[in-house]
Amino acid sequence: METIRVKIHLNRGGQSLGQFTPEEVRAGYREGKFTGTDLAWRDGMPVWKPLAEVIDELAPEAASGAEAPAPPVPAVVGIPWERRAEIGFFPGLFETIRAVLLEPSKAFGGMPITGGLGAPLFFFVLVGSIGGLAGFVYQAVLNSISPASTPQDEAMMALLGSTAVIGGSIMIMPVILAAVAFVTSGLIHLALMVIGGANRPFEATFRVVSYSGGATAVLQLLPVCGAFAATIWNFIVMVIGISTVHKIGTGRAAVAVLLPTLVCCGLILAAVFALVAAAGGMAVLLEQAARQQ
Repeated sequence: METIRVKIHLNRGGQSLGQFTPEEVRAGYREGKFTGTDLAWRDGMPVWKPLAEVIDELAPEAASGAEAPAPPVPAVVGIPWERRAEIGFFPGLFETIRAVLLEPSKAFGGMPITGGLGAPLFFFVLVGSIGGLAGFVYQAVLNSISPASTPQDEAMMALLGSTAVIGGSIMIMPVILAAVAFVTSGLIHLALMVIGGANRPFEATFRVVSYSGGATAVLQLLPVCGAFAATIWNFIVMVIGISTVHKIGTGRAAVAVLLPTLVCCGLILAAVFALVAAAGGMAVLLEQAARQQ
């Protein structure tokens, strides 16, 4: 029963003092307006009782005086992009970009390690497509103002600037970016497993990679140095995110982020050396065959 809605009847010496709220009874009792020998009754009580016996039951101390302050509003955790239905599409988008770029430790510290792959993938593909398209346009403009050295270069520049190529790039870019998100996440998570730092599931790594890559892709909107800035800042943000989410040091996180790239570069170099060696061996064999003839 809510005491603030109940009226308490008070009686002194056979004379009714009136009906009061619990707050009024408590205040009057404290100020001496009502005494402990006054009789009190409210609906539900079988008999009248001295106020001193029932004051704490009828008018608890908490029910009197100033209203208790409201508890502090809990800090909102999580990625704003995943609350876009609540705060709006563009506020969720811009706030996520700002938080990941400028406060990566805080952003990834409050990011749930689960929640699905759809939202982070959508974010990565959306912002990545915008950044990639901007880079493509900048390159086309640069090619248009740079004189072609050969007819072949001029034909290539005309092809890259054609409507068909631009339209095709816009259509295929989301597919490529989605593949990049999964492949990159898989390689980094595999590297984490190798170095013993995979303390969270693959989904956690995927979310870090997607939000890092998506947020930093907006830097590609900067002319000239945008792609370079996006690459460097993406590495920094991703290392912080991996370190925060998997609870490992930044050094191990950096190794996990760099290891796939180093392995791929090593394999490419090995393949190049193998091809050069094979070409050299083939040339020697052909020379020997020519001498024998």
